[in-house]
Amino acid sequence: MLETILFLAVEEAIPADHPASILAIPIGLLFLSGSVYVLLWSNYGAKKAGAIYGTAFFGFAFLLGVFWWFGAPGIPANTGIDHLPGQAQDHYSPRWFAFEEGSPRAEFFPGAENLDNYAPAEEFLGLGDLDEEALQDEPAFGQLAGRLGQAVDNMQSQFLPVDDNGVAQIGVSRREAFEEDAAAERPADAVGRAQPFFNVQRIGDPEVYEHPETGVLIATQTFQATATFTDEDGVPFDPIPVGDEVAWFAFFDPGAEWIPSAVWTAISFLLFGLSLLWLDRLEMRDKRLATIEVEEPERIAEPIAQ
Repeated sequence: MLETILFLAVEEAIPADHPASILAIPIGLLFLSGSVYVLLWSNYGAKKAGAIYGTAFFGFAFLLGVFWWFGAPGIPANTGIDHLPGQAQDHYSPRWFAFEEGSPRAEFFPGAENLDNYAPAEEFLGLGDLDEEALQDEPAFGQLAGRLGQAVDNMQSQFLPVDDNGVAQIGVSRREAFEEDAAAERPADAVGRAQPFFNVQRIGDPEVYEHPETGVLIATQTFQATATFTDEDGVPFDPIPVGDEVAWFAFFDPGAEWIPSAVWTAISFLLFGLSLLWLDRLEMRDKRLATIEVEEPERIAEPIAQ
């Protein structure tokens, strides 16, 4: 029963805030570490058992942290734990931060609003001469294309944010302008509005640019807001452009995925050193006690009086 609860907690079949999920790791460590410690205790005593187990456990944890941090054959770097207690899981993950022209973020990247500086992903990587099939086989292109997809999603969510019901969360003045454009271009036989009514079209493909002053990767994508009406049968008409085409930007923060592994490695190394020192002191004490017992003078037999 206990094994089933621990398995479900680890596999997230039980919510993370459920008591079983909270207790899964402590109970697992208690059973794993406790059984080994009890076995050592029965042979070496409580103190030496703790020192031996601490040295072995934290030594293994140190090596594991090194593999997590720097990688190893078959183990990519920056794997293992990805956040520290109390932090979100993506706290140190790479991410894109979107900004629009004239925003405070744009001031950190002079010249980033000049669209002539940007190039498609394949040209940015110097792979413009490859055909589509060969291009898709390039790992660098696949990685950059995936990152650009994340950037575009981030920019779009800020260009036209929507709630769970598909309603655009935009300001009053912007909504009024969109409504005026939609009313001016409304089809004559339109009887209703599609849901969602306001939507987004992406104009062209995203492009990328490395800012020369900061070395930061910046992406851009042009968006066009649209409105969609429906006929009497509920069939939507072609989307109607509303507002102007707007270019948005996003800069790439590579994150610091190595930090949790580095913290784990440093703490494990410190505890390994302390456990090793403790074990050495206990060993030296046992040697001194053994020496004292050996050096005790033998009681010389007294001769019997004649």
